[in-house]
Amino acid sequence: MRADDLLVLLEVARCGSLAAAGAALGLNHTTVSRRIDVLEREMNAPVIARTAQGCELTDLGVSILGPSEQIESALVEVREYARGGATDRALSGLVRVATTEAFGAYVVTPILADLHTINPELQVEIVTQTRLNPYNSGADIEIGIGEPVLGRVGAESLTKYSLGLYASVDYIAQHGLPSSTEDLKSHSLIYYIEGLLRVEDLVVITELTTARQVAFASTSVHAQLLATVCGAGIGLLPAFVADREPSLRRVMYPDVRIVPEYTAWLASRRFRRPAAGPVMQAIREAVQDRQLDLLPR
Repeated sequence: MRADDLLVLLEVARCGSLAAAGAALGLNHTTVSRRIDVLEREMNAPVIARTAQGCELTDLGVSILGPSEQIESALVEVREYARGGATDRALSGLVRVATTEAFGAYVVTPILADLHTINPELQVEIVTQTRLNPYNSGADIEIGIGEPVLGRVGAESLTKYSLGLYASVDYIAQHGLPSSTEDLKSHSLIYYIEGLLRVEDLVVITELTTARQVAFASTSVHAQLLATVCGAGIGLLPAFVADREPSLRRVMYPDVRIVPEYTAWLASRRFRRPAAGPVMQAIREAVQDRQLDLLPR
């Protein structure tokens, strides 16, 4: 029996599918399938069961995860000795973080970039999603908006953040400033495509005005930001994104201040990759350091 085949099984357990495990390991789907077939022949029984959502481990597959983790840990320790000793442990291997577009770009990316600079053998993947996934996405860390979906045991409140109305200096000069939600009826609003929103916490435009629908909509926060900067209308944007733009001004503050919440989930110890725990702690600490950006006073 090859130890590598047990590492493949471990990655399938983490990712929930053969294709995703192959992507994480740098192997194609066929190779991963073949390695699992070899392992099942050695074990004389199935170790995974294919489902509509991907792959689930059988009872036998779950029972050999422990030895598979021990092999992975041993390899990590040997690599550290090869780097000059295990006393100064560096982060290494893959860590996959699934989070929202804005939070991923403006908060998570700088943190992981710094960690990678200090730990060159740390491999980082950031996947965009709006809320915690109900199925196994292969992510070690998931950060989404609002309450966690059912079954996400161990999810934690990471931070609240501020959403507000913003307009460019040029837009204000041409159209003036609204002083009430009633005034918003005569302005173009920029926000998400409401019919495509999957997070109830972000369905907030109707709280501001029911007389005018969003005139410029996008599923991308960056597109909303650029449309606001270009003067297409008044954007409802995260403060930690919009406050960085010198041409934007906060509108109707503090009367319009919406405060959603980011929820974080760290995969269980058995399924997360070795560096995930320290990376999650680094994210927690950085979020606390950036509270004035996330919730400006």
